Amino acid sequence: MRMKKLKYLLFLFSMAAMSGMAQTAKSGYFLDGTLYNYQLNPAMDAERGFFSLLAGNMSMGTSGNVGISNFLYPYGDDKLTTFMSGTVATDKFLGRLPKAIRLGTDVNGTLLAAGFRMFGGYTTFGVTVHSSLSVSLPKGFFEFAKKGFSENAYSFGGMGLNTMNYAAATIGHSREIIDGLRVGVNLKYLVGLAYANATIDKLDVEMNEQHWMVQSQASANAALISESRLTVDENGVISGVETGPFAPSASGFGVDLGVVYDMKNIVPGLTLSASVIDMGRINWKYMMGLEANDASVEFEGFEEIDPNDFEGSTADELAQLGEDAAKMLELQSNGLSSMSTKLNTTMYLGAEYNMPFYTPLSVAVLYGKRFSEADIAELSEFRGYVNIAPLKWLEASVNAGHTTFGTSLGWMVNVHPAGANFFIGSDYMITKVTPQFIPVNNFNSHITLGVNVTFGERK
Repeated sequence: MRMKKLKYLLFLFSMAAMSGMAQTAKSGYFLDGTLYNYQLNPAMDAERGFFSLLAGNMSMGTSGNVGISNFLYPYGDDKLTTFMSGTVATDKFLGRLPKAIRLGTDVNGTLLAAGFRMFGGYTTFGVTVHSSLSVSLPKGFFEFAKKGFSENAYSFGGMGLNTMNYAAATIGHSREIIDGLRVGVNLKYLVGLAYANATIDKLDVEMNEQHWMVQSQASANAALISESRLTVDENGVISGVETGPFAPSASGFGVDLGVVYDMKNIVPGLTLSASVIDMGRINWKYMMGLEANDASVEFEGFEEIDPNDFEGSTADELAQLGEDAAKMLELQSNGLSSMSTKLNTTMYLGAEYNMPFYTPLSVAVLYGKRFSEADIAELSEFRGYVNIAPLKWLEASVNAGHTTFGTSLGWMVNVHPAGANFFIGSDYMITKVTPQFIPVNNFNSHITLGVNVTFGERK
């Protein structure tokens, strides 16, 4: 059937979009021997001075509110089929999908970092890189793919993509201002590397057995580190991008603020903390504007795809499908302009209580909320922790929480004898995977690790 080819195209697009969203590691937030908690709360200091180059603190992963089990189903003897198969009930498939499918990635790396006890407190320096991607697809997108000609008209929008990529040079300082109360600040100089924000506000589809028509409305903004210009054809439709000489043209400033209060004189063993990080903006000198206003394209004449033949004629047909699908959103250029974008600001609120019968053991809670100009990049989470430090140079944490992307399990082990520090952990532990190591129940995965040189006496 003609619709089967369209369904394969939609399925491939949806799978390609599944990039998930990982975040800066939070599993070690309440471990005293960790070195990089100042990145989450600048009021926190480390037990020793430290230095790292390239491998000090790396964090990457994926997450989302759907998983491979939402799209692949058991069939026959140890076989799998896609949600588009007639053996999968429509109500069963659609009933398991959230209203908006959200996916993305976050990668954070510390290229250079150092911490010292100086200026009456604890001072840090660092160079970091940050990359985030968020994708949102409406449930109606998959309803269209599944139902096909069972309905003659579909209307859905709300697709979106947002990515922010930048480097930051940071200097921070924290100190105790009164007994038990510690405050801190990080100042950041930002260099923008790449940015894009795209939305499809309207996507209306009318179809019958002979043809189908798409009407769409979309807009986007995009920028690179150096001057880039869009090339257009004779109709004003974007045909490519030309990049100019490498010359950083996007910069800005940011700030983190934090506070930690040890309530030893009020409730012994209880410590409260709060922070707001990544407040700031980046000014992009060459922002490319794109839009497609009320584009209307009619498609007809699709042939059947043979899934057993991915060479020759089938490859040609798939290539043609891609060209036809691109006509849905023939973006036109609005030219170049200067544009300022906000960082994705995050707030943290934490509380930790050390057990009076065994102080190396503690329980804690942490709430986090990320705000963004792009709704699809916002998220919130709440985590509960159990932390233990059985030896002066060894500590560990396990945590469980509920986030925008569902429930999660996290952990971290930190080894910190004199002269060295090594940690490894995860905010999203994978509990079930396919033979290809793809998370089954949701697209959540995460890994963080680091190796550092330490010096000085333990505080």
